[in-house]
Amino acid sequence: MKKITALLLCLIMAVGIFAGCTTLKEGEKGATISVYLSSFPQTLDPALVQLNSDVDEILGLIFEPLTTIDENGKVVGALAEEWYSFYDTREDAYQMYFKLKQTSWSDKRPVSADDIIYAWKRILAPETDSPYASLLYPIKNAKMVKTGLMTSDDLGLAAANSDLLVVTFENDYNIDLFAEAVANIHLAPIREDVVVRAYKEGEESSKSSSEEDNTETSSDSGGAISKIVPKAQDWAASAATIVCNGPYTVKAFDEGSKIVLERNPYYMREEDDYLDKYVLPYRIVCKYQAGLLGNERMPDVDEYQFQAERFKDGRIFYLGGFNKDTYNEFKKNIETKRTLNSYVYYFNTQSELLKDQRVRQALSVALDRSKIVNEITGTGEVAATGYVPYGVFDADRKSLKNDFRTVGGEMNSKTGDMEKAQSLLREANAKKGTLTITYLIPESATYYRNYKSRVKITNIYEDIANYAKSVWEQLGYTVNLRGLHPTEYLTALYNRDFEILGINNIMDSVDAFAYLAPFSKYFSGTAVSVDFTKEAYSMHYTGLESDEYDELIDSILKLTDRKERVAKLHEAERMFTELCPATALFYYSSSYVKSSDLKNVETTFFGYKNFNDLKLKNYREINAIEESLEAEEEGR
Repeated sequence: MKKITALLLCLIMAVGIFAGCTTLKEGEKGATISVYLSSFPQTLDPALVQLNSDVDEILGLIFEPLTTIDENGKVVGALAEEWYSFYDTREDAYQMYFKLKQTSWSDKRPVSADDIIYAWKRILAPETDSPYASLLYPIKNAKMVKTGLMTSDDLGLAAANSDLLVVTFENDYNIDLFAEAVANIHLAPIREDVVVRAYKEGEESSKSSSEEDNTETSSDSGGAISKIVPKAQDWAASAATIVCNGPYTVKAFDEGSKIVLERNPYYMREEDDYLDKYVLPYRIVCKYQAGLLGNERMPDVDEYQFQAERFKDGRIFYLGGFNKDTYNEFKKNIETKRTLNSYVYYFNTQSELLKDQRVRQALSVALDRSKIVNEITGTGEVAATGYVPYGVFDADRKSLKNDFRTVGGEMNSKTGDMEKAQSLLREANAKKGTLTITYLIPESATYYRNYKSRVKITNIYEDIANYAKSVWEQLGYTVNLRGLHPTEYLTALYNRDFEILGINNIMDSVDAFAYLAPFSKYFSGTAVSVDFTKEAYSMHYTGLESDEYDELIDSILKLTDRKERVAKLHEAERMFTELCPATALFYYSSSYVKSSDLKNVETTFFGYKNFNDLKLKNYREINAIEESLEAEEEGR
């Protein structure tokens, strides 16, 4: 009888414990939390060139790669549960196995090893422009697949079963290095059926619609495929087509209006798990200025000022974007962490005025990077002292303070040096003439047309270009500015239709190789015209041609000893600085301020956020009020 009583007590206690594991009441889904997460990204395709500086704030919530890096710099599992090396004696093959966790896409289909394989094959396809291709080059035949000499079937990737990925390397390779490389959010899995379906629908749409604002064309300036950028074919530019394997999925994605992320109910969840076991909030809602306009004209404030006012009014509980004024206003309460991304200027090395590396060096050293971050951007960025940013691993991974940038020292000064710039130009006997700086207008042409007269649109990239113009005109050049909307901007980039181009270098890698390798023609990641009779390499967008640099980068790929490899990477950065195909202006930081009622905002090693455990005090009452206000607005 005592045993039965004890058993009953245990069962009662167990029921109480399990009942307390969920925060949800019967019939409810959880908190809807209003935030300002990021500026509006033009695409959420992680594999392609990213234009927005803060796109990772969204990508990090909706996708999950195989591994990630914890706060101590240690590689830990994300999508992968474990990984290990294996030498296949029969095939004389060096391999690495990734065992995947049991999880599903936002449409309930299980995530499989084949989804990783497709994502990586797509990045390495000859027709794909992806700056992340070089991270995958340790894989057997990756370089040959990218050139078109081999097909994707020859790539050293296979699925032993649905949850076991097999990677075969070109040579014996350090699996710790590869585990670090694939922590990159841009190497997350992608669904082939989703991409193919969107592509087919996009082709049909392109045929029946006008060319205006759907595609932009540009002349080919050598080396890469002369191409157009069809927006309609982007599977990740619409909430209707995108599927996600991360903790959140996209429920609304409307430029100028809103981004709504909703809990992925199938993320890391067994059928009998409670709904909020791995992700607490139900929705993360980011509403934009134009979407709340109605028929009136917005007062003379930009998006950042508008969102700051909403934060102060208690309409949003997390503010993740600032201009210089709002950053200073909230400075005492702002949390800031470095990212692994930067803003850079690409130089077209094939241009008549820029073909001498001393001219490119002169333009770089003339710029005062401290002035740019203090007087122009003013939102926590760090003046760049080299192309590789802070946070990238050096030889001693255990000491995160001794990162690649710190050990490598200053490749360039934070302050401008006009005297040195003039000396370099004299040494090169530089011919003066007209230079054009191309910069991004982040908003689409359609948005710009519809809202330019109704909201204040500011553009920090234009401000930086105006500053560079003022400096370079002091060197004797005539400088023009050219602002392009995302579609035409990408077209100009892909076709090298620029002289100097400002671009966000969104790499998110702890490996310096990822930043330096793409400037070698063998590792550029740019699209190539396939010729099945020869290697069809394509130069980087800057058009850099250097056999010495190509050979150095190629030699680094084959190194497995971390110290030897890092030493060569420092050598590569020094050579890169001399060649100067590009120059970094500043490194981005990720900053935010939050309401005291919001808890558990976590920042990852890469600088973007983890909202899995986000809690909002009294969210039921807050959500009820918000729903009432929305109903009133809709009824007007």
